[in-house]
Amino acid sequence: MRSLADRREELTLLLLEWSERGAGPQAEWLRFLGQLGVDLRDRLIDPDPTVRLRAALVHEDDPRGREVILAELAEPPPPGVHQFALVAAAIRVAADFDEIATAACQVASRDSWAGFGDGWGALVRFAFPEPYATSRPLTEPRRALVRALVTNDELWDSTNGSCGLVFKQAGLPRSRSACRRLVG
Repeated sequence: MRSLADRREELTLLLLEWSERGAGPQAEWLRFLGQLGVDLRDRLIDPDPTVRLRAALVHEDDPRGREVILAELAEPPPPGVHQFALVAAAIRVAADFDEIATAACQVASRDSWAGFGDGWGALVRFAFPEPYATSRPLTEPRRALVRALVTNDELWDSTNGSCGLVFKQAGLPRSRSACRRLVG
């Protein structure tokens, strides 16, 4: 019996057939087709935001895919797409933090404490590749990110060491009031 890896073309045709006849959510089929290396660029202009974003995550090196990823970061991801996948892709395609700062602030203001690893925390690490120091003033995009963090009640439980570690690694105060003073 041939291995599944040897049946890639057969599997691709089967998945394409299923996706085209509407068996289940289109975006899920795209995820699998993308893993098989199928070109999904034609879906980058699909009216369904989930389909469009799934295609963009597969083709983040395409300028249209990059554009979709950066545009979608500011909004909660559509059903079927996890925020961690969108945040990771945005970090990979952005030239620097300043390019995604506005959208990153939206994520930071709405994310739960559980995003310390791959949500708001990943964005803080991207914004602060070197810890903040008083000898290096905060840029306006970083200042805006800290302001957004200050507005999010979920991030300030002093017993949550994971959130505290993100702030510490970024060189930011662990105290909400100290962060508020820092950004004026």
